[in-house]
This record gives sequence, C-alpha cells and structure tokens, in this order.
Amino acid sequence: MTNLESIAEKLEESNKITLENILKVSGSAAVTKNEFGVTVVEESNPASSLIFKNLTKPKYDEVELLKAIDVEVIELKPNIPTTNLDLVPRPLYNEQVELVEDLRLEVQKLTITISDLRTQIITLEARVQTEINNRLSIEQTNDALANQIDTMTNTINDFSNQISTSLQKSVDESILRASLQSQKTGFKAQIEALIQQINSLNAIIEGLQSQLGAVRQQKDLEQTAQSQGGAIINKIVSANFSPKGGANDPVMSYKIENARKDRREWVNGRILRLVNNDLEPVTVTLTASFPKAKTSSIFSLDVEVSQAWFSIPKPTFTITAGSFEEITFIDTPNKLAIEKRDKTLFYDGALNITVTRADGFSDTKTFKTKLKVAHPKSYDGF
Repeated sequence: MTNLESIAEKLEESNKITLENILKVSGSAAVTKNEFGVTVVEESNPASSLIFKNLTKPKYDEVELLKAIDVEVIELKPNIPTTNLDLVPRPLYNEQVELVEDLRLEVQKLTITISDLRTQIITLEARVQTEINNRLSIEQTNDALANQIDTMTNTINDFSNQISTSLQKSVDESILRASLQSQKTGFKAQIEALIQQINSLNAIIEGLQSQLGAVRQQKDLEQTAQSQGGAIINKIVSANFSPKGGANDPVMSYKIENARKDRREWVNGRILRLVNNDLEPVTVTLTASFPKAKTSSIFSLDVEVSQAWFSIPKPTFTITAGSFEEITFIDTPNKLAIEKRDKTLFYDGALNITVTRADGFSDTKTFKTKLKVAHPKSYDGF
C-alpha cells in the first residue's frame, strides 16, 4: 500500500466515525444494533439509510428548553454562604493554650539540657585529647630509649673491636701484654656495667609499656560502659532503670490514691539492669532510704511512719566479668501511711548503689526516688 492509499484510507475511516457520531446525536433510524449488541450504521443502501431514514429524536435540546421555562434553575440562584457555627468552647480553648505553654516550657528545659550535654561532650573531648597527648609522649620516650639502646650497642661493638685488636697485638707485643690485660679487664667491667644499664632500661621500657597497656585497657572498658547509656558507677558498671522518665524526673517513682490501696501504679524505674564491664567480678550492694510521714494513732497522737513503698529482693550480690544482673523491685503498699487528706503529698527518698571492685576500690552513687500519695482528683499525672 502506497502512502497516498494509506492517507486516503485514514480519511475515509475518520469521515465514517464523524458521520456515525452525527447520526447518533440526531437519532437517525439508520443507526441500529446488530445481533451482538454493537451500534452500527446501516450501509446496504446509503441513499435510503443515511438520508431518508426518519429521526427518532427532536432537533431541539430538551434540557436547555426546560431551563428556559423553569425559573428555579440552579444556575440562576445566588451563591449565599452559610454561617459556620463550628465554634471552639472556651474551656477547651483555655486547656489547649495551657497545654501549648507547658510544651513551650518543656522545650525550653530540653534546650538547656542539650546545652549542658554539649558542654559535657566538649569536656570529654578535651580529656580524650589529653590522653592522646600522654600516649604520644610515652611513645616518644620509648623511641628515645630505643635510640639510646642502639647507641650503647654500637659502643659495645666498638669496645669489642678494640678488645680484639688488643688481643691480636698482644701476641706480637709481649711487652705490652700486662697493659693490654689491664685494659681488657677495664673494658670488660665497662661492658658489664653497660649491659646492666641496658637491662635496667629494658625493665623500665617493659614497665612503661605495661602501664600504657593497662591505661588503654581501662579506657576501653570505661568507653564500653559509657556506650551502654545510663549511669556509670565506679567507672566500670552501667546502671539503667526502666521504664525511664524525663531528664529531670526521679529514676524511681510510684503513685497511690490516699485512703485506698487498690488504686496504685509504678510509674518509673521498677527494673534495674546492671552490667559489669570489668575483667573481674564486682560486688553490688543496694540500700534505700525512705522519708517518714505523720499519721494518727488510736490515741489521737501523730506517729511517724516510714513510707517504705518498695523492697529490694537482692540487697547484695556479685556480677561476674562481662555479665549483667537485672533486679525487679517489689512495691509494698501495705507499709504506707495513706490517710485520706484534702491534698496530694509527695515523699522524696533515695536508692544507693555501691560497686566494689576485686581490688577493694569502692564507689557509691545515689539516685532519687519519689512517692506520690494523691488526692483522687490529682491521681492522673505525676
């Protein structure tokens, strides 16, 4: 097929589609459906089918005609906006304003905390740089000692060469034998003295290398403990409490409704995880200090009662090298003085963790605890 024939075929097909669209719109009876339900134009007799077939639709637009008669057509209605009555209640608005203010204060506190942490990072980086400088100084000392040893070795070799020369000459020069013998003895004494000095220097080098290795090992262990997060006790044991509160919250907190013991909740710090990063076992001792509260007795006298709101299942235990110990504290609501009062009371306490190394060095770290004896309306939150 040539290009002209292809173009003619495309134009004929386009004219046929245009004619079918016109017949469909005008409603000509020439447009029918075949036995397969497909709409086609009858082509058996074009003169009778396309031109002389009756129209099944009127030539006017019924929709536009109805619009011209119906004055309520929607295009003619003005667009009157409706009043928006979705107003926010004043109490809800005030509550949201207070919430935004609280969030702003919390952001301010977090900004201060971030600034403090950055200061600590700068301090730690300065310490690391100091340790690096110390290590470089030790390495320079080692290099100087090595150079001295090389110098002494060369001196010893020179002395040996001199002794050999003297011995060779002593065969031919018997007159100088006594003198050479005395020189040999002197050289030998000097060599022995130099050997002793070399041994002493080697011992000093080994001691310095041992100290450097111990310092490096201790720094690696402390860095491992710091990478685990939480608090570092005795530079080697990391302590993490969970659930964990905010930066300014006590690590352990508990709340209970006054005059009731069935409505209570452990808020933060119920589980303590201790990891021993040392190469030797450590001993851990846990002690707690609780505040005292005044309560009425049967004789109408105020009696001070310890607010021991939790107990320690394992006060003392040992953690092997490279392992951990997990302690779950037990709440003791029956030991609390929780008379019904018209206000909420808070009681501050402390948990002391003492870590003792294998060499006997001990260190203690104190963590804050807080008990909330809440009024029923103030139970939620902390």
